[in-house]
Amino acid sequence: MARKKPQPKPKRLKHKLNQRGLVPLGVPVHFVIQERGDETVAEQDFEQALTAYRNARWSTASAAFTTLYQAQQTPELNRYLAASLYHDQQFLAAEQIAAENDGAYLLSAEWFDLRLAIALANQQFIFARELCVVPQAAAWRAAGERRIEAAEEASRTRLGATQRVLAKQFYHLGDVSLAEQQRRLLRAHQLPLAEFLRGTQYLLIDPFLHPLIRATLLEELFRLRVKMVVKVQWLDDQVHSVDTAKLTGVNDNGAARIALAYLNDQIAQDNPGLAANVRQTLNLQLMMVYPFADKILTHPEAWVDWLAGRPIDQTVSPKVKKELVAWQSRLAGHLKTLFAAANGEKPEN
Repeated sequence: MARKKPQPKPKRLKHKLNQRGLVPLGVPVHFVIQERGDETVAEQDFEQALTAYRNARWSTASAAFTTLYQAQQTPELNRYLAASLYHDQQFLAAEQIAAENDGAYLLSAEWFDLRLAIALANQQFIFARELCVVPQAAAWRAAGERRIEAAEEASRTRLGATQRVLAKQFYHLGDVSLAEQQRRLLRAHQLPLAEFLRGTQYLLIDPFLHPLIRATLLEELFRLRVKMVVKVQWLDDQVHSVDTAKLTGVNDNGAARIALAYLNDQIAQDNPGLAANVRQTLNLQLMMVYPFADKILTHPEAWVDWLAGRPIDQTVSPKVKKELVAWQSRLAGHLKTLFAAANGEKPEN
């Protein structure tokens, strides 16, 4: 039996650049060379891309880094490609690449500033604010928020008519189909924070909005770390007061943690395909019952068993089982509407 040829250890090239402050001083840039068929990604390809980058030949650099990034999606190549595209004024393309690995830009103040610049060039004000409040950005938060506020104010002057249209469409989400609601919600991220919050407060009590859209808006307030009390029209057809300062992540509650752990421990090991399907449904359900998962998933293991088509523990009382099935039926109806919209189907009357 032929012995396998030993694999060469990855080589690393280190570079320190200070061209326009685009690459943080003292931060090594690593490019790991990997095999591509019988050849390796040539070191000279990376060197040539860096040379173009150093010399501000942005079109050449972006083309070269695009080729390298297609072969290997590393954080370093993501940053270089996004930076090259940004300086070549390909702002949308830069945003699309950078968004594939936002965490890669929390390495230093310089990279953080670049990610912020890319977002602001695309009027992605809501994302920019969310980026500023992550713990890793604490040292750069104040300066970042000042930049965002200045960009928001400039956009009100420069794009006033466009923003009024975006705001009007956002405030009337409940008047359109679910598919259009999702599209308008994405565009609403281009609104300044004040206008976005104004619309969000109104939409949270709109009974015609899909529950997943309302939950998405509420989670957005959590990610923005805003402190306010809002009214929320919820799945029980009641209006609840929610203090956004007390919100946590969708899966950051006891019910979600227990359900997901049980799914991994009891189902995923033996039937990974079934576990993947259950996890997809469970994640959507957890989103829709946000922020009251603990009140609905009172027996998380039984909830997961029901989704997986497994027998429910006999210790679960008939009353609890009846409530569980009722909630599953209600959520299934909302998911049916969601999937119909995703498939371009018209909702049933």
